Amino acid sequence: MDLKKLFLILIINSLFLTLSAQEILVPLESNPQKSIREAGIKTTGIGEDKALELPFFEDFSYTGPYPDHTLWADSFVFVNSYFHVHPISIGVATFDALDQYGFIYEHDDIYQFEADHLTTNKIRLDSVFEPSPKALAPEDSIYLSFYYQPQGKGLAPIDRDSLVLEFLHTPAHYYINNNNDKKNKPLNSNSKDNGNNNGDTIWVDDKWVSIWSAEGKTLSEFSNDTFPYFRRVTIPITDTVYFRDDFRFRFRNYSSFPMERTPLNYAGNRSIWNIDYIILDHGRSVADTFYYDLTFAKPAESILKRHTAMPWSHYIADTDSHLKDSLNVAIKNLNNIEHNYTYKYYIEDEQGAIIRTYSGGDWNIDSFYEAGYQDYDKHSNPIVIPNPLPTAPAEKRHFRIIHTIKEGETGDDNRRNDTIYYEQVFDNYFAYDYGAPNAGYILEGFEPQSATRFYASRPDTLHGIDIFFNHTLEKQNNSPFYLMVWSSLSPENVLYESEVFMPGFDDELNRFYKYSFDDDYVLVEDTFYVGWRQTTNKTLNVGFDKVGSHGGNLFYNTDGQWYPSMYEGALMIRPIVGRKHDTYIGPVKEPIAVKIYPNPVSGNYLHIKICDNQISDNANVRIYDINGRLLMSDKLQRNIPLQNLPNGIYLINITDKSSSVSFTERIIISR
Repeated sequence: MDLKKLFLILIINSLFLTLSAQEILVPLESNPQKSIREAGIKTTGIGEDKALELPFFEDFSYTGPYPDHTLWADSFVFVNSYFHVHPISIGVATFDALDQYGFIYEHDDIYQFEADHLTTNKIRLDSVFEPSPKALAPEDSIYLSFYYQPQGKGLAPIDRDSLVLEFLHTPAHYYINNNNDKKNKPLNSNSKDNGNNNGDTIWVDDKWVSIWSAEGKTLSEFSNDTFPYFRRVTIPITDTVYFRDDFRFRFRNYSSFPMERTPLNYAGNRSIWNIDYIILDHGRSVADTFYYDLTFAKPAESILKRHTAMPWSHYIADTDSHLKDSLNVAIKNLNNIEHNYTYKYYIEDEQGAIIRTYSGGDWNIDSFYEAGYQDYDKHSNPIVIPNPLPTAPAEKRHFRIIHTIKEGETGDDNRRNDTIYYEQVFDNYFAYDYGAPNAGYILEGFEPQSATRFYASRPDTLHGIDIFFNHTLEKQNNSPFYLMVWSSLSPENVLYESEVFMPGFDDELNRFYKYSFDDDYVLVEDTFYVGWRQTTNKTLNVGFDKVGSHGGNLFYNTDGQWYPSMYEGALMIRPIVGRKHDTYIGPVKEPIAVKIYPNPVSGNYLHIKICDNQISDNANVRIYDINGRLLMSDKLQRNIPLQNLPNGIYLINITDKSSSVSFTERIIISR
């Protein structure tokens, strides 16, 4: 081959690598907001609680992650306030391909499978009792209404996916006339078998009847990128078979996976549908599209300018530089007439004492359908109170910022969505995220690097980094990497490069995995960067919070040059500074008592000692080479044979699903 052709090939290859190298946001394979340890979770079955009475109302304006069990009989959907785009009121129920524990549903056919469903408890659709008892009939104009949205801030349902509404058609019992009468008579729960049927009574299974459905599409196709981002559906109930004392309805979604195996296509947080503002009542009409309800429509914000959380010592070193001038608050009026209301926010300390109050006074708000969100600055952009927090030295502090709206003396018809709050944490870490991922961040390229810029108000010691690694389908998130710290993004300004690490996982609710620098620390001041350098082309999948904001402080390098990220949101990586103590998020777990010896290995066996029974006999052990290639996978043994491995550096990983323990350590074979 001549030199010109070789040179041309090299140029083409270089251009291909540059063009193909990129940063990508992918859906989640699991939902860390959900946990099998969640207290009171309803996993399967239908509740047997006392039947609900009309009106039935639900707007999901509470913390979640599971639906209100006084209304709903199962826990499969995800109640949240950040997967929606312009909701009717704060909070939605999100349907996806993840089960009640946050993992992909078991399915035999990736083409289409039944995923989430949301089932009501029993509802009295036979009678109402206010202002006086009355039996219901079709002429009482009973309507079920709700709002829905495909995709939201997640991955859109494809065209063969669907969202379905079903009613429970329950014959309950039939009797068979033994006198060859072929007309079997149904008995519903309001009927009594008085013994005159002259036949045998048999049970007939419940039947769910499809009432309405929507086909998958993107949010842009659905809304044309303008209001309304949610559509209203109104269903009249006229069939007397549903006029029972144990009526139920449910939503369910059907999901699927594309045939092509890519990180994007095989994540589980796909086929997203959001449902909001469900009403079932009598005396309604299709034209009932307005509600006496003033509501917040987005979560509360941090009062910090750059960060969602930061160390207290850095905050009090220069308070003014860290505080926002004002907050962004979304308030809407769901009625068709103007209302006068008051707005305020106040700040509570750790003991619940109110330490500061902001009052925006009273003001009028027009109908959202005519004027949009409130634009009165004292309500929509309230100032951050000067000197909002005490500044006495402390190791950590924790405040709650509570926003409230109120119409008149008693409030509107739905007070639950009139309050939002933000937990303002000052701990031993810096953060741009709000603590929960709704996407995964991956880099494609040759040994790619990621760096996030942080700002220290005073010199401090950096002794570890918290990272939120996402679970991925078939456990493919297993690429080795080096932790990196820079004073600026150039090779000569590397402050720290760690030994080789593997992604770590903690199945507790919203837990980051902590990488400590052992006895080392890095002195940081002013501007510094933390991130990683991958050792292979295999992808890492790191949590990404679309609600947070990195403020232009996220950078990536996939071809030898650094570029600012093109994505809004926040990478879930947190530098840990100051004294060594556990971070605020989630419960503290005891250290894993594992001893691996000898290390270096001079013989043919590596010995493992487990203390305090933290790891069961069902644990798995895997050994990787320095490039992340899996060399061995087996059940955990106390003596691991290594005679087939040559001298070199390896990574050993011990994982026990039953106790949610994952342990990784570097070993050296030197014979």
